[in-house]
Amino acid sequence: MKNVVYFLTLLLLFSCLKEEEPIQPFDRGGVQFGGIDINNNADYSKQIYYDMESNKVVRTVNRTSWDLGFESSPTGINIVTNTSCKMEVSKTGETDFNNVTNLGTMTLNYDWDDASGNPDLLAFRDWIITGIPTNEVFVVNRGEKPNLNSRGFKKIKIVSANATEFVIEYANINGTDYHTKTITKNTNKNFTSFSFEEGGVIVEVEPDKNDWDIVFTQYLITYYDFVPQINYSVNGILINNKQCKGVKVFDKKFIDISILDISNYTLTDSVNIIGFDWKFYDFVESTYAIVPGMNYIIQDTDGFYYKMRMIDFYSTSGIKGSPRFEFEKL
Repeated sequence: MKNVVYFLTLLLLFSCLKEEEPIQPFDRGGVQFGGIDINNNADYSKQIYYDMESNKVVRTVNRTSWDLGFESSPTGINIVTNTSCKMEVSKTGETDFNNVTNLGTMTLNYDWDDASGNPDLLAFRDWIITGIPTNEVFVVNRGEKPNLNSRGFKKIKIVSANATEFVIEYANINGTDYHTKTITKNTNKNFTSFSFEEGGVIVEVEPDKNDWDIVFTQYLITYYDFVPQINYSVNGILINNKQCKGVKVFDKKFIDISILDISNYTLTDSVNIIGFDWKFYDFVESTYAIVPGMNYIIQDTDGFYYKMRMIDFYSTSGIKGSPRFEFEKL
């Protein structure tokens, strides 16, 4: 009898429990079309920052507006160069500015930032070794303007870096226009941008680090098979690798890529994971065409995953330098 009473009590209890409400599936928004649709980038003079979540351009800057980027995290010691202008850097073997006055009398071996963003392959990587500044004077070839005119040369020494700032010395090669500058780290950015113009100024280039995912820009790639190595300027897409990751997916059709595929690939923080070779120049048609079958998975600053593929290198009015793509949140 006690068992019967116990069973009836349980039955009454469970019948009073509220039925669970089903969880609504996350609305991924379906396939979207995004990209750049401007008519004044045929000379690749712009760097165009993009946010995938909002599907919009968040900043456009002239690519000549900056020279160096100083890593802005408290532990950051890396310095990047603006390779969209074909910037190169050479060590001089000197620690005294007064001994670097004439490029024609020096043997310089120029280096440039690898497009992957690997800190070990940056042109300024040897300004500090095992935590100790080398005090070496570097020569900076500032590269070219979009009209191919030279942007000139500077000599520079990285004096120090700590949790809040970098200190640098720089001048013209002949010693004129000498300055010592403190670069206060802007921790809202991945890199605090600096220009040699106007005696040396901090400039606003990249958006805040959590506000963009990819940037459309010109940059240098390296051909390592050549001796000595050579670089070549290309136009493509780089990711915000401090906050985002990506992977090439060339073995599946775009329509077949799903969230279940994430575990089958290893996403990396290589800046050039999307890169430039999703397009090629068709000499018959005298136009750029898109390479079929090149898909990507991108993890954005919010942690969402997207599949992505390029669909054009031209704006809707037919101007080159305005890439467009198709993407979908997974």
